Amino acid sequence: MAGHRAVLGVLQALKERLDVRMPPLTGGSPKALVLGSQTLAAGPSGENLGIYLHRIAIDPFARNRYLAPAPPQRTPRPELPVNLHVLLIGWSVKNETEIGYLAAAMQIIGGALTLDVSHLASADATWDDHDSVQVMPEEMSTEDLMRLWDSLPGDYRLSTPYLIKTLRLAPDLSADEGPLVRSVLIPAGTLPEDAP
Repeated sequence: MAGHRAVLGVLQALKERLDVRMPPLTGGSPKALVLGSQTLAAGPSGENLGIYLHRIAIDPFARNRYLAPAPPQRTPRPELPVNLHVLLIGWSVKNETEIGYLAAAMQIIGGALTLDVSHLASADATWDDHDSVQVMPEEMSTEDLMRLWDSLPGDYRLSTPYLIKTLRLAPDLSADEGPLVRSVLIPAGTLPEDAP
């Protein structure tokens, strides 16, 4: 079960995986970059592959799951399953590099790439041995992709959409619960022994 730091941690884990695997495939020394909106607006300044998180959405198929109560709490805790929608972007001023880096990243991810605790524990210590996410191609029409780019800062770049599925966020821990509430029933017309 992950905390909020895992969102960036998953993107960093994908970046590190691509940084290790891309140089042997491309023959160069490409780097993956996690892009923010400001970087996207400024345009490329080197020969890289961009990873841009454009949407975080609730996973509709993983809703209504609950975690076991954490002591001293007694009620189940709802988890928040989220999917991360990213664009892989050829981040280069050279045509052949832009195409080559994006194609190499697609080959590395393949049909699905699993990232587990071995990739993510350094980013978020709350990751469990059973937690993992999958990076997979996302179905998106050309029209939807163009619409997305129209809403983003900067000009269109060669890109392909991917889905990182399902990141299970733990609920925020509240203050410890107090003792259980007890009801005291007093028959009408009588007083407890310690009443004045």
